[in-house]
Amino acid sequence: RLVDLIDNLLALLDRDPDFLSFHLDAQTIVLEDYLAVKPTNRARLEAYIRSGRITVGPWYQLNDEFLTSGEATVRSLLIGTRIARAFGACLSVGYLPDQFGNISQMPQIFRGFGIDNAIFGRGYQLTGERKMEFVWESPDGSRVTASLMAFWYNNAQHFPAAADEALAYTTELRDRMAPVSAVSHLLLMNGVDHLEAQQNLSPILAAVRLRLPQGDQLLHSTI
Repeated sequence: RLVDLIDNLLALLDRDPDFLSFHLDAQTIVLEDYLAVKPTNRARLEAYIRSGRITVGPWYQLNDEFLTSGEATVRSLLIGTRIARAFGACLSVGYLPDQFGNISQMPQIFRGFGIDNAIFGRGYQLTGERKMEFVWESPDGSRVTASLMAFWYNNAQHFPAAADEALAYTTELRDRMAPVSAVSHLLLMNGVDHLEAQQNLSPILAAVRLRLPQGDQLLHSTI
């Protein structure tokens, strides 16, 4: 399934210049696994990683922070960063999508790798005046800009093919997220565990853009 996913992704990137980027879950172990089966595709992967159309790292693999040692967490970032850079570029994002809670030292650890942000999915409740975006501080004073995926890391898992349905899908997400956001940019995550890239995403986004009210934009970007 992983080989099929990356094969199909490479073909999509080859034929669709508007499909800006695909996020390989901030991990680099998948590159090793894929190339164990398809070693001849390394140059293609490197080209797309270098250009930013496939993003990898900074992790080797996404570990649960409470089931591994602190050393393992640091080593995963160290190894993942080295591998990603060897492929052309390392994503400088503190990605923590599905860990079952987060340790207080994560901002400090991220800062040690030059990462000034964190995007995460658990361990923070939107109560009172809290927003999805805030400053997360470690006990030592290290800070990162944090963004909670309050509506989960698959909140825009699959856009409907019909333009009107896709517009309704997009505006519903906007209306749910905007009241609990401290910023004007809303993070729509188009995917989920093991799901391949949405092959028809580019024309759907183009159709939605034509129907959005003035002032709204829908962009295919990176996290």
